[in-house]
Amino acid sequence: MTSFARAAAAENAGNLEEARTRYLDILRTEPQNPAALHRLGMVELRLGRPREAVILFQKSLAIAKDLEVYLDFGAAMAAMARWDAATTVYAAALRVAADSVDAQYGLALALHRQGRPQDAEPHYRKVLATHSHLGEVHNNLGVALQDLGRVAEAAAAHREAARLDPADAVAWSRLGVALHRLGRNAEAEAAFRKATGFAPLDAENWHNLTALLDAAGRPAEALAAGRRAVALDPSGARNWLALGNAAHAAERREEAWRAASAAIRLAPSDPAARNNLANALRELGRPQDAVAEYRAALDLQPDFAVAETNLALLLSSQRDAEGALAVLRALLARQPENGEAWRRLGGVLAEAFRPDAAVAVLRNAVAIAPGEPDGHTDLAMAAAMAGWSRVSADACRRVLRLVPDHAAALGQLVHQQRLLCDWRDLDGLEALLLHRVRAGAEGVSPFDVLSCASTLADQKSAASRWAAAKARGVTPVVRTAAAARDGRLRIGYLSADFREHAMGHLMVDALETHDRSRFAVTAYSTGIDDVSALRQRFQRGIERFVDLRRHTDADAARAIAADGIDILVDLTGFTTFSRTSILAARPAPVQVNWLGYPGTLGADYVDYIVADPTVIAPGEEGFFAERVVRLPDCYQPNDRRRAIAEATPTRAECGLPAEGFVFCCFNSAHKLTPVQFDGWSRILAAVPGSVLWLYAGAPQVAANLCREGEARGLDPGRLVFAKPVPHAEHLARHRLADLFLDTLPYNAHTTASDALWAGLPVLTLQGTTFAGRVAAGLLRAAGLPELIADGQEAYEAAAMGLARSPDRLRELRQRLARNRPICPLFDTPRFTRNLEAAYRAMWEIHRTGGAPRPITISADDGPDTATQEEGKVP
Repeated sequence: MTSFARAAAAENAGNLEEARTRYLDILRTEPQNPAALHRLGMVELRLGRPREAVILFQKSLAIAKDLEVYLDFGAAMAAMARWDAATTVYAAALRVAADSVDAQYGLALALHRQGRPQDAEPHYRKVLATHSHLGEVHNNLGVALQDLGRVAEAAAAHREAARLDPADAVAWSRLGVALHRLGRNAEAEAAFRKATGFAPLDAENWHNLTALLDAAGRPAEALAAGRRAVALDPSGARNWLALGNAAHAAERREEAWRAASAAIRLAPSDPAARNNLANALRELGRPQDAVAEYRAALDLQPDFAVAETNLALLLSSQRDAEGALAVLRALLARQPENGEAWRRLGGVLAEAFRPDAAVAVLRNAVAIAPGEPDGHTDLAMAAAMAGWSRVSADACRRVLRLVPDHAAALGQLVHQQRLLCDWRDLDGLEALLLHRVRAGAEGVSPFDVLSCASTLADQKSAASRWAAAKARGVTPVVRTAAAARDGRLRIGYLSADFREHAMGHLMVDALETHDRSRFAVTAYSTGIDDVSALRQRFQRGIERFVDLRRHTDADAARAIAADGIDILVDLTGFTTFSRTSILAARPAPVQVNWLGYPGTLGADYVDYIVADPTVIAPGEEGFFAERVVRLPDCYQPNDRRRAIAEATPTRAECGLPAEGFVFCCFNSAHKLTPVQFDGWSRILAAVPGSVLWLYAGAPQVAANLCREGEARGLDPGRLVFAKPVPHAEHLARHRLADLFLDTLPYNAHTTASDALWAGLPVLTLQGTTFAGRVAAGLLRAAGLPELIADGQEAYEAAAMGLARSPDRLRELRQRLARNRPICPLFDTPRFTRNLEAAYRAMWEIHRTGGAPRPITISADDGPDTATQEEGKVP
């Protein structure tokens, strides 16, 4: 046996020190022996002396350009992650042996590891040209193609690898990744499940499956896969991150927090982990801790747009609009084409009661991402808040083109077209909306359903789903007994409308008139301070006035609970700027729906609805989630101090003709319907020289109504449009009208009270829902029940008859003038005593441990008596 053979035998036997000694002995006598230099280099490498190995490889190659030396040298550089050196070595090998498959593959891997997939690709393909049976090479080619964004080609490469070896879990896993990126989720899931089947102990496969299931909206399955991944590899931060995402989607808040915390412990410098922990803390109701984690994420990665957006949204939800705006504006200064940031900025501005600015910002969002429905949805909402109905309607149409089954956009489109009196295709849209409501569609605002030809069942259905959504994720507050009680019942009124607003005008006198010896009254304002005289009157006239506008819903609920409120009365319902989630937190033991919303709130967290015998008829209680409380006269209060300007404008100043009968309807335009307008056109045709005086808040309303009039053969000159004026002046101009014509299915409410207070008779139709019966209740309480028509034909006949019977109309005016000081409609002290009797009855039921039940306040027995299902309660 030669000396070289003995050295090689020792090397092969693993006797490395002996082999090293023998190779050195050879080199002492043959210093230029390339084979000995090569093998000694391999021994030094195995002994952990890579520097010495590199020198020996280089010496060997300087003597003889041997392919095997190049391949071992390249492999040694790759093992040390010296990818640049490996690239140089493998390239040199190919100059020696251009057909070397090993050199081609080694060079491909080295280039790929350097982040040069475009350079690696041709070398992978050269290997496969002669060795297409190598599944590993197909897999690596697939990874390179994914890196290059050529995902469909990557999927084909991985699929070929899986075909060559159907048990190759790596191939199935990588195929799943590619298919997921292509949006072929069902195929991707099948591939991932193949991978987990062939390699059930590989955490990577379970991690991939978790991410897929989470993205597919299957949180329970994602949670199970994520738990398996962390069980197999608890040291992998990305597994905990995936589990946290799945737990977050499954609303497993504590588990999401624990997973995110584990990811932070393993990867404290990972900004994504910090962001996820912040998300979990936010969901756990720990907003200050969440803010700190978002800021920590941004300290680690200042250009982390997702964390910036999340931070801004949290600050906005905490009523820190300025902080949120600052974060988003800084983001947009860096990324002016970030459509999501523009959209979020618009949302913050809208939440801050700055809808005009929100509209301008959201126009940028939809210009950048015209195919994203959320931007158009937000634009529609902000434009509606700003009173720009045409812009809102256009945005809704865009949403529906992108997402045809978007029920919320459909409801808003119907409402905005009503506000514009744009009745083209409205019947079909309304029918579709009601069909969606009856099919259980989520997201339809109940208010949008009120003006449609909806039933009480429709209205309850929409309200119940809306109320449930508002309660989702809300944590009930813990109520504690107040430290000191003075024997009075504590009533809290929650409203966004303690200001110059229709509801404000209705309720101010009643709230001022409460018996302070028996009731402690607090107004909780969630709306803007418009610095109006009416706002100041509320602040002066109510015992306690608390501004909650900058409180979060949770903080507002805690504040109300801390005040020891016994009965919380919501005066806003589902109208603009409502804060229903405050009610969902149950800050008071008894909660009441009254005045602001003419229908059920559909919520199990609201106990009673205040009504009267007209607006909710006996036998209809099942259509209301609340227990019905019937006041004896009318559920609506009025203000005895409502000022009417002394000076009456001239007909010319109001655009009215010098002569002729003046019909008027000052209802909001959304209450007008094509059927109603048909009837009004017939009335005008039957009363020569008459005009119809309407309120048009937007120029488009007048234009659309004139067009509709012409279509019905009506001279547009017989339609007169009233401009906005201060409230006292608005009441004064009622003196120029002869008869107020009401609407259906949504009656005049405050506008009817205004007309009657100003001495103008109101002719109404009684509908089948709360919103369509209010005017009838007002007329009965005013002593004018004969002005309630029974059907459309009777309504039109009554209008024509009154226009032709000045004596009859004069008698109605005179009776209204006599009744005004004494009738129940305008007797606020009487109304308030009845309301207080209702509150006492509610509280007595609660105090004695009973469940809420219907209550009727009897006028015959006096306001201190309430009739219930189980008898009398003082």
